[in-house]
Amino acid sequence: MLSQRRMSAHPIMNGGAKEHVLDIVKKYAEPLNIYVGLTLTLLIIYIRQLPKWIPHRANTMLGRIFLFALTIVMAETYSWIYALLMALFVVLLLAVAPRSFKERFQTSSSNIDIKLVSQPKRWWSEEVLKEDPLGVEEDRVKTNAIQDNSNASNSTTSSK
Repeated sequence: MLSQRRMSAHPIMNGGAKEHVLDIVKKYAEPLNIYVGLTLTLLIIYIRQLPKWIPHRANTMLGRIFLFALTIVMAETYSWIYALLMALFVVLLLAVAPRSFKERFQTSSSNIDIKLVSQPKRWWSEEVLKEDPLGVEEDRVKTNAIQDNSNASNSTTSSK
């Protein structure tokens, strides 16, 4: 009898934290939806300001699979509008993704000479940008003159 009184005096909690967590999720679902929509909109607007490694990783096979799955999860979890925003973000992300990390002006030849900087006086730009280079990769630049192959006469000289 004594144990029954103690049990009735202290009610037993049924369900545990599950009901409390679900209640919190239901309460904050609408602000979370707004934050997700706002985040997607900002990502679409500022797609070019993302670090280069993000579009590069997204352009891999694993990255594309992940983004495709994330778009489907977005459609199932939120709405078709957010899935459309996510799909737009994915397309823009893949459009700005670099095809490789190689710079456009680099040549494929491996005959680059690195010359050590021996002069104590630095260039003005190095002083302003507070750079202290140890070596120079290219000290000569090879350029080609602009060629005009058209037959049109664009001469501005006078025949007087």
